[in-house]
Amino acid sequence: MAQDSSNSTGFVAPTLEELVPLFPAYEIEAFIAQGGMGAVYKARQKSLDRPVAIKILPSEFGADPQFRASFEAEAKAMARLNHPNLISVYDFGDIEGMLYIVMEFVHGKALYYSSHNKAIDPSVALNIVSTVCRGLAHAHRGGIIHRDIKPANILLDTDARPKIGDFGLAHAVDRNEDNGLVFGTPGYTAPEIYRQDPNVDERSDIFSVGALLYELISGKPPGKDTYNMSTGTDSRIDIIIKKATNPDPELRYADVDKLADELDTLLPKLAGPRFSTAPTAKVPSFTSAPPVLTSSKSKSGALTFFLILLVVLGGGAAAYFGFKDTSKKPTPSAATIKPDKEKNGKDKKTGANDSKLGKKPKPDRNKVADKPKPEPKSEPKPTPPKPVPPTPTAETPMQALSRLSPALLKGERGEFPRGTIKTEKSAYFLVTKNMTWDEAHDFAATSGAHLALLATTEQLEWFHENFKTPTPTWLGASDSGLEKKWMWANGTEVDPNLWAPGTPDEKTEQSPNGEDFAAISENKPVLDDHYRLEKFPCLLEWNLDGTTPASIDSQLARIGQALDKKTAPIFPAGTYNIGGSRFLLVNREISWEDAQTLATNAGGHLAVPSNESEAAFMALVLDDRLKAGDSCWIGGKRSEETAEIWQYVTGEVFTFINWLEGQPDNDNENENRLVLKKTAERLGGSDEAILGQDTTHFFVEWSAPSRRNMPKTTAFDERQSELLAALEAVRDKVRGSYARDYRKYYKKKDEIIEDFVENTITAINNTEGIGAPIKARLVEGMKVYIEENRLPDDLPPLTPPKIKRNLEKAQRELKNLEKDYGDEYTEAKETYLEELLETAKELVKDGEEAKAKVMILENTVTENNDDRFQNILRGEKVPLPEEPEDEDEDENDEGDEGAGEGDE
Repeated sequence: MAQDSSNSTGFVAPTLEELVPLFPAYEIEAFIAQGGMGAVYKARQKSLDRPVAIKILPSEFGADPQFRASFEAEAKAMARLNHPNLISVYDFGDIEGMLYIVMEFVHGKALYYSSHNKAIDPSVALNIVSTVCRGLAHAHRGGIIHRDIKPANILLDTDARPKIGDFGLAHAVDRNEDNGLVFGTPGYTAPEIYRQDPNVDERSDIFSVGALLYELISGKPPGKDTYNMSTGTDSRIDIIIKKATNPDPELRYADVDKLADELDTLLPKLAGPRFSTAPTAKVPSFTSAPPVLTSSKSKSGALTFFLILLVVLGGGAAAYFGFKDTSKKPTPSAATIKPDKEKNGKDKKTGANDSKLGKKPKPDRNKVADKPKPEPKSEPKPTPPKPVPPTPTAETPMQALSRLSPALLKGERGEFPRGTIKTEKSAYFLVTKNMTWDEAHDFAATSGAHLALLATTEQLEWFHENFKTPTPTWLGASDSGLEKKWMWANGTEVDPNLWAPGTPDEKTEQSPNGEDFAAISENKPVLDDHYRLEKFPCLLEWNLDGTTPASIDSQLARIGQALDKKTAPIFPAGTYNIGGSRFLLVNREISWEDAQTLATNAGGHLAVPSNESEAAFMALVLDDRLKAGDSCWIGGKRSEETAEIWQYVTGEVFTFINWLEGQPDNDNENENRLVLKKTAERLGGSDEAILGQDTTHFFVEWSAPSRRNMPKTTAFDERQSELLAALEAVRDKVRGSYARDYRKYYKKKDEIIEDFVENTITAINNTEGIGAPIKARLVEGMKVYIEENRLPDDLPPLTPPKIKRNLEKAQRELKNLEKDYGDEYTEAKETYLEELLETAKELVKDGEEAKAKVMILENTVTENNDDRFQNILRGEKVPLPEEPEDEDEDENDEGDEGAGEGDE
């Protein structure tokens, strides 16, 4: 059992000697832990010879009659529970005024000790939390809610199976009284518990489970009064966490089994392939190794090695830190095994006929068999059947919408599909198919509509009166492109009073899919913010006058006008903000020339990957939204003077694009525009699309000029070389005095690390019972420390003693080495910094202000950068220092008219 270290009640735990006479049926063996809610002891039940855990509650709880009655009722209810993921309750009672409860003893440690300040592999985290959900569901069906789910109350047994403990805070589901006491843990406890809501139910545990999943994925505990949590690591997981931790219980999952079902559905999808425009480094394959915990602060390769090593060398107890391979297929239960059938429909085992296959019924034993009739001499010719005309089927609303879309696109509003509801100015149609926001937005555009603009509370109430959906429904509002400024797609602001409590969360996500989009709640006339990858129904709207002020064309026209007038732009819904530059993927068949014209009229241009982050972003978006065979125009074209040279429309350096195999072939004078093409295997550049040919998509960019990758002139390069040579002259002076001793230090450091690695590899190779493939993976993982030139900071508690001793010895040696060399290193660095300033003074006197500026900037950049100075001592040609970028640039460019082409 694991308890909080806090002891807010001032409770003094009884000693072992005090407890022995009070529990004659048990052998009290050891004290385990103490917290604010009591103390836990390990004992052995004499009659059944089994280990148990005994929890003693403070006497003040036993003195409260209401608490005692509730405790007794809940203990009886918990004793009736029987689930592998719940700690069993064996007995309870009162001894000398102290309530106690006897529980199953779990050989293991709390999840807290394995996950504190560590980020767990997402697949492991989802598996753990799903298992916890199944245990909670069993408790809920038994009438018990926990109210304090957190890592400290989840124990991992020797097989790494989670078990929920510490139901000491649990309350009956149907208990509605308000006794003035509030139990729980900030960050994990649902807000309705702190409000002392009398109608708290199972959904409070769902909030805690969501907070638990947030901590396992992010590596940090949830903050106090934090709701709608998201990690920013995987939007699919964040969608689940955000819903589970909604401050409104009505907007969470209806029950914990549904939460578990979503986790189980997502789990096999976590390892899906991704496309990239830049080559990625090879990483060792651990597909056959069990998933393990990984530290959010350490290099994953080295730590992964140690956690695998613990599982292999540390025996059963090491299961706190590594988890079993869950990839094995479960054995089918009797309910799922279907009998084999022969081709004729008979069961292979019983020979029974399948009545659905038209087999003969069993004979009636009570009926006398008729005598066989003589067969006729000749068979009459069968009459051919008359052809049956096909039964006409009624046109579905979606079929009607498909038929009517061409006319609706032209602005004709004479006919709408069945189910459309008209108001004075608009017509609305609910599409019940679940789609992402982008899919819904594109579907509306191809139907001549736009996502509905329900801008008042009355309109939201009207929606609920006329349409019923079991989930939220997409509408046409977002804060994409300009975070925290929510706009409807027609350019009007969203009324803040329309939002549900606690929304929008206004978090700026780094993931391209992290922008928020508005949907109407499924059960209340309020808006809520959601990830663009969530899948919901959508509400289409057509203006009866034939106009479409929320169409993508209208939005592009508005931003072009704003940039021309030097006013703050309103970027189209669905725009991404990447480093201050805005990107919009438009789903439309169009030629390169027309796409570029549309982009420039909107104040932008066809998109250009100016750096690796923008290239990776474009690859991620196109991978998510393009199908195999689709393609997307970007702002690249072949030079009109030299066919072999490709250029960007912005004049930037042509890079960050990988060509598909065989491209560019430059064998056709019309193949002179760049398209990103998605094949079944990868994404890359191609010149296959010729001038005038349409593609399926195009990317518009409104670029921040400061982010552009403009080519450097020859004169510039020569000047840079001159400045670097002046800086290298100063560095050589310091190297001459100090580099030799540094190299000695570095060599000795290498030896210490290599000795530790070699000793550990020897321990691996000498360990019996480990297969050769596993040993090979462990050895490769160990070599990561040599590549990173470091020792591990620490090891998990159950690391084999020999390896722990090796590490402690190496750390002592390295610490002594650094201590012996530390003064000399400090002297070398101070000398270098002073030499830079002295040289700068001399250069100013000689009129070499540019060189002087480089010296001063080098002093500033190197002062707090030991890695940079160590590279200098090693003799590396460290590049010129760069001036730090303005951190407020991204914040200030929201109203910057220079975000568009007009500033070029």
